[in-house]
Amino acid sequence: MDILTPKQIEIRQRESRILAAALPMIRRGGVSAVSMDAIAKKIRYTRGTVYNHFPNKEDIVLSLAARASARRVELFKYGVTLGKASREKIAAIGIACEVYVHELPDDFSVEQVIRHDSVWQKTSAGRREVLMQCENECIGVVGSVIETAIEQGDLQLPRGKQVAQIVMGLWSLTYGGHVLAATSPSLSEIGIHDPDQAIRRNCNAMLDGIGWQPLFDSSRYNRYVKRILPLMRQKADELKRQTGLATSTET
Repeated sequence: MDILTPKQIEIRQRESRILAAALPMIRRGGVSAVSMDAIAKKIRYTRGTVYNHFPNKEDIVLSLAARASARRVELFKYGVTLGKASREKIAAIGIACEVYVHELPDDFSVEQVIRHDSVWQKTSAGRREVLMQCENECIGVVGSVIETAIEQGDLQLPRGKQVAQIVMGLWSLTYGGHVLAATSPSLSEIGIHDPDQAIRRNCNAMLDGIGWQPLFDSSRYNRYVKRILPLMRQKADELKRQTGLATSTET
């Protein structure tokens, strides 16, 4: 672990205070509700100090998204430690996605906001890189579990299938499913009353479809989820209390 200098610690503490002040504004009204003046007033900094850390409000949102993505990485990594077989490890990552959405809802929301082109185009290249590094790390965790499954003989890739395609498939099912659950008012009208269960079933159907062993067994799977779910929630609660996850471009 890198040892931070006193200056770096001070920078992170200031940025954490700025982010903490901005988050309720985003929660209430999105990016348009964020005011640099209001942030400065709330935390008793000068406007110049706030602007020294963030050139605009879009960069504040991007920094929040980077912190959110870093938390998701930690949940993924923790989930992998809870499984023995590779199929359990990949299932735990799916549960980590679920816990992330429900236990860290502000993080999930801000990650969606930053993907709007009108916001993204106003952000700085340095902080974009921080976010992309966090996202790549998430992808890397999933990819490493898939590669382990192949090495251990739990999975034989069909001809023409690549690890990246499996990552993309799982990402689409989980992230896309949770976005739909959060934004679509009509799911219950088409018979989807428990989106989490639907996402779990779809992911397991995909894993069975590519022959990832052992194949889905509902009793075994439900027992496993029952065991790890409270642990994942506890981990999310710990992450929620942490403010020191790196989002700064300062060195």
